[in-house]
Amino acid sequence: MKTIKFVLSCAIAASILPFSPAAGKAAATGTTSAPGFKDVKSTDWFYSSIQKLTANGLVNGFEDGTFRPQKEVSRAEFIKLVSAALKIETAAPSAGDAWYKPYVTAAVEAGIHKTNDFNGNWTQPITRQEMARITVRAVEDQLRTGTTTDPQLVYEATKRGIISGLSGGELGLKEKSTRAQATVIIDRILTLLAGGTLPMDKRAASYAEVAYTGTNVETMWGGKFRQLPFKAKIRNYINGEFKQILILDMDDKNSPYRSWLPDGTLGKLDPMKLTGIVKSNTQEWKNEYMMAFRIELSNTKVVKNYFDQFRGMIGAPYLMSAVNISTQKTPFSTELYFRLDTINSKEVWVFYAIKKERVERAQKFDAPFFYFETYGNDHYLLYLGSEDGRIFGGKNE
Repeated sequence: MKTIKFVLSCAIAASILPFSPAAGKAAATGTTSAPGFKDVKSTDWFYSSIQKLTANGLVNGFEDGTFRPQKEVSRAEFIKLVSAALKIETAAPSAGDAWYKPYVTAAVEAGIHKTNDFNGNWTQPITRQEMARITVRAVEDQLRTGTTTDPQLVYEATKRGIISGLSGGELGLKEKSTRAQATVIIDRILTLLAGGTLPMDKRAASYAEVAYTGTNVETMWGGKFRQLPFKAKIRNYINGEFKQILILDMDDKNSPYRSWLPDGTLGKLDPMKLTGIVKSNTQEWKNEYMMAFRIELSNTKVVKNYFDQFRGMIGAPYLMSAVNISTQKTPFSTELYFRLDTINSKEVWVFYAIKKERVERAQKFDAPFFYFETYGNDHYLLYLGSEDGRIFGGKNE
């Protein structure tokens, strides 16, 4: 990351809002940069970031002694704040120009903002999606050039710990950002630029990774599946398109996608009243991950009076199959059987369990555990990672 000298003229300092890169100008802007604010408590999650950035002269409060942490931040204010944090050289505005134009120009030249990022309305509140674009480019030079997508930038931002999830881990990308959130984000940028590291919100990173790649295997395990979606032959006349592969930690109440599980899946099981997603051994989920596959099955041949489950067509030697027998409607709801009495196409969820110790062994030795093998006369091997079922360093297709 190249550091550029940051220059701020008195004229600009007098025209901007209370995210000021010059704390000494607070009186001129009608704000206060006191280290304490009436509406900020030491127990607030954003307290330390506000204290740090106030001390650095990057943010100010208002003349009534408040910080107004829940006040929305405009696109212009946030661009200015990032520019100040990165010490990007910024010239004075030309006569008649909006106060923020030099910041926008400098941000574009530095590569942290693209002209097509916004619709041009710089005074409207910035969203978390828009914030992710700017912040991840601020810390990663390679993302400033070339073609990128919003899902990619959001994932890169969550993976680095810049963006965290909301209360339930959801990304809230359309949510408008606040002064408190913006201050914390700038604090995180400064930490990364100084060579530090940040904790990753695993739920948020999982949701972002799935939106970008179709799986959260890198977030959960540090592995890599082959690129999704991919198509594979299940039988001579049955094809499958693998669209998503989700990893759930069944022992972690904060695991991503845990809320998708139907009631009765977790906890002690009553063998007389089984419900939820049940493993083939009908034992309690414990020290295990669930792998949930979203697959579209289709057939090219009609077979009268024939139907089957995915797990009846193909096996996974190192995984234990599970089945959703609940009638409760959740995102994991699915029909059990695929019918072949007509040319058909149906999307199904398919579930498997894998012991955590087996995953740890695979991570340590890059063991070839991740593949399917068909039953019957039609013999196919379906690899999820490299050509022999490795996902922790093998060559991915």
